[in-house]
Amino acid sequence: MRRCRVLVINDFAQKGGAEIVYQQSADLLGTLSGVDVERFDDSKFSARSTMLSRSWNVVAARELEKTILRFRPHRLMVHNYHNLLSPSILSVIVRHQRDFGYRAYHTCHDYHLVYYNPSLQYFDHGRPLILPLDALRTAAVFKLRPTPKGIVHDLMTKTYWHAIRMAYQPARVFDRILCPSDFMQEALRRAGIDNTVILHNPSAVPTAQPLVSVRGKERFNLAFVGRISPEKGLAQFVELAHATGFERIESIGVYGEGPDRTAIEQRYAPLVASRKLVFFGSLPQAQLFPAMRRFADAVVVPSVAAENAPLVIIEAAMLGMPALVHNGGSMATTADSVGNKIKFHADPTSLRRALGELAIHLSNAERRYDVDEYLPEHYARRLAEIMHIRASLAPATRPGLAAPFADNPRHAR
Repeated sequence: MRRCRVLVINDFAQKGGAEIVYQQSADLLGTLSGVDVERFDDSKFSARSTMLSRSWNVVAARELEKTILRFRPHRLMVHNYHNLLSPSILSVIVRHQRDFGYRAYHTCHDYHLVYYNPSLQYFDHGRPLILPLDALRTAAVFKLRPTPKGIVHDLMTKTYWHAIRMAYQPARVFDRILCPSDFMQEALRRAGIDNTVILHNPSAVPTAQPLVSVRGKERFNLAFVGRISPEKGLAQFVELAHATGFERIESIGVYGEGPDRTAIEQRYAPLVASRKLVFFGSLPQAQLFPAMRRFADAVVVPSVAAENAPLVIIEAAMLGMPALVHNGGSMATTADSVGNKIKFHADPTSLRRALGELAIHLSNAERRYDVDEYLPEHYARRLAEIMHIRASLAPATRPGLAAPFADNPRHAR
């Protein structure tokens, strides 16, 4: 049997959560017997990132075309592309689909297919708000401001977004769009995109750790993990905790870096001095997860954007910890079945109530977290099924995973 060649594509080799999933997908596809994997990202070409290149990256398109002509893939697995590679790569993918007969798949890490702002946010007098799904495909979205940068930038953003869709219909470039959450799938369907399938992102923690159990403890250490940027809501959560007098919060530990760090450190310097707010910086995963276990009783996910499928909720469960989650967007529904989520709204009363629930939750030594659908081996098996790769997880044999890769019909456009 011929080997199946899979080209995995992403904007960046290393950056954030999407890049972790990109690398995991390539690694896990590589564990399938009979599968050869190649990666394509910003490490494969050299070009300055400018406003023009982010709109239409000629260099990236040329290099991707060379890679396709050399590697001759049977499958394309596309993660993020619109931040750096740009929609220019869509023209390359479409141009060679008929010649090579490959199938193309896209993991939707954000909302760029359904709205002008990939974080599904609009701005009201400079304040970011989550766009309700009911507003998609209505006249109301044309009146909203998807950026805080002024009316000219706003109009350019909308014009560009619609131009790309008229030229390529990005959703139809791909045979299937993989949705890491039910919320993402619903957003796509509200926008008229129905070639979707649910596939939860794999946990970066490969095996479940013993549960963190705390009895009789009145104050808790919370861990924030991720990029310190406005949409992640760290500044808002610190302000919310401060409004409660840090009731039941011993300390907030921050694992990550980002553009908001300096401003938050300066604004809350007394909290930093008293170690109510501790910045640990960005750590490699091999150090991050043990450090979280040593420091934290729970993680906090305070994002003010809609998010998609924040893996930190799953990683917390794998580490035996609950997660305090801001009740909005995808975070309101993602991973509900896991059993480690405690939701709060952005007001002091709600946070106090959530921390009370956290105390009860942590004292329950009989609680269980269901993470089977987020295990790496489950992701690899489902990915092979969705991508119609007849393969087995090396070294074990898992028969009946789908049609062979040589069977390559294109579904109707």
